[in-house]
Amino acid sequence: MLATLAGIIAVILYLSATWFQSQNLLQDRNLKKTVQICGWTALLAHFVSMLGVINTAEGYDFGFFKISTVFSFTISGLILLSNLKKPVQNLFLLIFPIAIISIVCALFVPSNYVPNESYTLGVATHIVLAILATSIITIGAVQAVFMAYENQQLRQRHHFSLIRHLPPLETMESLLFEIIWLGILLLSAVILTGIMYTDDFLGQHLSHKTVFSIGSWVVFAILLWGRHQAGWRGTTAIRWTLAGFGFLIIAYFGSKFVLELVLNRA
Repeated sequence: MLATLAGIIAVILYLSATWFQSQNLLQDRNLKKTVQICGWTALLAHFVSMLGVINTAEGYDFGFFKISTVFSFTISGLILLSNLKKPVQNLFLLIFPIAIISIVCALFVPSNYVPNESYTLGVATHIVLAILATSIITIGAVQAVFMAYENQQLRQRHHFSLIRHLPPLETMESLLFEIIWLGILLLSAVILTGIMYTDDFLGQHLSHKTVFSIGSWVVFAILLWGRHQAGWRGTTAIRWTLAGFGFLIIAYFGSKFVLELVLNRA
């Protein structure tokens, strides 16, 4: 009951924060403090709801929709923290709606996942690192989408109000590569802890996740090499970022979706 109530409050506050941020853009209103208050309060309510749906009487429930709310909580928290020093508040317009959808699904969409109470410290560390890595890289993907949009608008010489509120492309690009460096370091730790602590990391049950995780790492490694050696930037950086993100999402959500919701294997 507490998880449901907290989730509903979080949804309302995320909606409010998204609305106020849209007013910042569309009507040039100064509602930054209001957005921050709604966002941080929503994150607190989201945390309470997340704990309730994950930590059940039968054990830890890491089903598809439950893990989605953990990812969205982590991403929302990272964006709110980053916004204290970096101009990333426009990412709220994409991140908060994702959080809303994940909370609603975690609370009200049934799952056949069987909770587990026997996770070892190593496996728990692997799971936490996977959540952090995917969250960081998701933020990078959203940043890449905004870069693509800004680049398109500038090429076409449009002057929609959103452009005036976005940082210069050079600033966004610099932030993107900072995110990618952090993401690939975390992804490296995910792969290493998976090999060390997961019994069937290379087995059939996790083969798709393993292949796509390594594929994502390779894509980001090539992108960083291209940035350092060939000065890749702009559209090239955006495409490689979204490709690496695609591999990672297939690894952690695609495989889980197929196993749990299509094949009915918890």
